[in-house]
Amino acid sequence: MPATSGFAKVVKLVNKSTNVLVTSHIRPDGDGCGSIRAICGALAGLGKKSQPLLLSPLASWYEFLFESPVPILGDDITIEQLSNKDFDLVIIVDTNSCVQLPELDKWLKTSPLPKLVIDHHLTGDGLGDVEIIDTSAAATGQIVYDLLRYAGWPITEAMAEALFVAISTDTGWFRFLNTDARVFRNMAELIDLGANPSEIYSKLYQNYSPARFKLLGKMLESLELELDRKIAFQHLTRADFEETGAVGRDTEDFVNECQRIASVEAAALFVELKDGDFRCSLRSKGEIDVRAIAQKFGGGGHKVASGVNLPGPLEKAKELILNEMKQQFTTNQMS
Repeated sequence: MPATSGFAKVVKLVNKSTNVLVTSHIRPDGDGCGSIRAICGALAGLGKKSQPLLLSPLASWYEFLFESPVPILGDDITIEQLSNKDFDLVIIVDTNSCVQLPELDKWLKTSPLPKLVIDHHLTGDGLGDVEIIDTSAAATGQIVYDLLRYAGWPITEAMAEALFVAISTDTGWFRFLNTDARVFRNMAELIDLGANPSEIYSKLYQNYSPARFKLLGKMLESLELELDRKIAFQHLTRADFEETGAVGRDTEDFVNECQRIASVEAAALFVELKDGDFRCSLRSKGEIDVRAIAQKFGGGGHKVASGVNLPGPLEKAKELILNEMKQQFTTNQMS
């Protein structure tokens, strides 16, 4: 748990504020969305105004978290309009990295507003005037929950649901290596506060659109196994999206599917972007440090779950990642 001195600084910062901008990284996931929702709920309970902001469209399965549509930077609101708002605090959750805050990062660097970062990732650019970083937390939602309890701010049923989403999604519904006793203690407490696991699971994982389900099939058909089936590669091209009618955010969590194969120890999913580059999601069952691989090419994340953007063509992107994974397997075998 983060030091209480850090929480004290957060409480002081929030108490001084009246209108808060709350945001997270591009391609918002369950942890980012759940943390935003919980913080906005806490601010409302304190009688303060808050504005959630997304940097790219929200996946449909997270829409239930918010009472009304959340504005998207560049689509619904501009940087200039942000500058004209009377915000007196910016809260950034689940990232501390400029590369994950495109366009907004430039505004953050020039804005005189105080900035609070709440994150659980090891890598960061020091964006906050106050930063609460707990790399032992499985999700940023856990840090937010600890903060709410420390401050004594009321946690509504909707906030409990949002925090349950944050923690459950970042632990792969409690199947990833980061699922520890702290996670389950938090989950039990959030259930007592009103979170309903069965309903949440249905909203998150049993609501695929036909287009998303067809896209999953395309990805499964692309499976390639390397290094005695220890490495699994899958990919999706722009043609796959056009044929199925799916969109980029429909790929969330897809990379975890091939880890069902017993022999697979490391996996990568390459998703072609509109500019021809590839978004590479990396996963490991523990032996391979995919964060080190992602960082080498400008990405980041966790040891067992990371991501990075790579230039095309696809075969070149695959070659870069395959060489790095093989090198780690060789080094691990020699040590």
